Amino acid sequence: MFGKKKTFRNKTIGELNNYNSYKPFSWSAGVVKFFIILCCIFLVFFVGKYVIKWAQLVGTYIGKWTVNIVSKTMGDDMIKDEFWNINVMIIWFGGQWHAGGYLADSIMVASFNPKLWAVTMISVPRDLYVYNKETNIIWRINALFSHTVGRKLQFDTWAKALSDKLEEIMGIKTPYYVLIGFDGFQNVIDTLGGITIDVPEWFTDYTYPKNEMQVMTVHFDTGVQLMSGERALQYARSRHSTSDFARSLRQQLIVEWVMNKLKENGLGNVTKLKRLYADYVQMVTTNISLKEMLGMVRYADNIKHVFSFGYTVECSNLVYRFSYPACFLYNPDRSFFDWASAIIPDGGQATEVWFYDYTKNFAFYVAHNQEYLIENQKIEILNGIDKNYAKATIHKSDGFANQLAVKLKKYAFNITTVQNFSTQLSWTTVYILGSWEYKNTIKTLKNFITINEVITTPDPLLAQQYTGADILLVMGNSYINQLASKPFSYYR
Repeated sequence: MFGKKKTFRNKTIGELNNYNSYKPFSWSAGVVKFFIILCCIFLVFFVGKYVIKWAQLVGTYIGKWTVNIVSKTMGDDMIKDEFWNINVMIIWFGGQWHAGGYLADSIMVASFNPKLWAVTMISVPRDLYVYNKETNIIWRINALFSHTVGRKLQFDTWAKALSDKLEEIMGIKTPYYVLIGFDGFQNVIDTLGGITIDVPEWFTDYTYPKNEMQVMTVHFDTGVQLMSGERALQYARSRHSTSDFARSLRQQLIVEWVMNKLKENGLGNVTKLKRLYADYVQMVTTNISLKEMLGMVRYADNIKHVFSFGYTVECSNLVYRFSYPACFLYNPDRSFFDWASAIIPDGGQATEVWFYDYTKNFAFYVAHNQEYLIENQKIEILNGIDKNYAKATIHKSDGFANQLAVKLKKYAFNITTVQNFSTQLSWTTVYILGSWEYKNTIKTLKNFITINEVITTPDPLLAQQYTGADILLVMGNSYINQLASKPFSYYR
């Protein structure tokens, strides 16, 4: 295989020095907000129409204040992990009236940090091959859903099997699940009067699933257009016209528009509210209790940061401009999978697909150390290594900055430019060009590269020369010494 595999355990950022040496595939960057808003609908419906009418009279502010008070006094706190995050598995599926109705159509984990008001979404592609212990076979993760649901539609068993597998892949414990059916989602959009979508690129899908064993052609032009629930579902589900990863961007776009429309006019009409609640009941199967939903309501309008990622194969290890976050999967030789399209984790093999060190490590950073994502500082990487020094230590004389940029982009750092530095440096140095320290970004960077010096007041001429960056990361000769003790890896 690839040598002895390390056992992953969650660690603090400081400890990770000993462990470490895209637009992403995602249901939606706004799906958690959408779900919480639907929980609000669920709450208000049960409290009664008199609360709704009263809230309408006294205004939006008082209405929110009332919901927050009710949430805090009547709601229960949801289970938190060791980092105080609330983690939920969210699955989108068709249902019995759709082709492949109990195959998971979209698979993700949402991790919410109440202290930072931040949500991180991590999605897994449907074609990721995993080992199923019950059947003792290796097959696509979306089929794990249908294999365990059975004819009796045992959703709890279904969800437990998939959440266990996602915990194995990401290292994130997910005690909660939300299963979202197509029909209810479609009805929500119709109840809202449709949604307006600005389609960025046209496409035609000649094999859109119509029903069991039949297909139809759907086409979308570029530009702004009003979509019904059926049309929006086609836009979200279409898969064969583009890649799974492009498809996720469409899903994200649709749910964001649904969320916005719910905020605008979905909560002010009692009749519409009842219909939305009925759609919600049809759409969602979950193990989150009513009291736990109630406890989450107070967060609905206060989520400040949403980060959306998806494990992907679509990036490059050669050019930093074409490398994207969460690129920790690859397409193996299809002959090992009966020539079917397959995806497995980097470091894994066709007969051993369960190598999840890298996918867990990525999830740890973006879900449990969101501070550097919040700072999102523009980083320029510069090569200040003496070429003669590199050659003397039997290393190539260039390409170091590009390699590091590829690696950092895989971990969602905001890398803007890579080039040579005008001066050769002995030490790897960080220059702060912005207005503050960016301590969380630098703290996280130190898990990937040894930084010998941080200069917070650089030469003004340097700041003028690199106006597009907040941070300059200049690699010095000490980086060569680091390679001697720990060889470069794109994944650690």
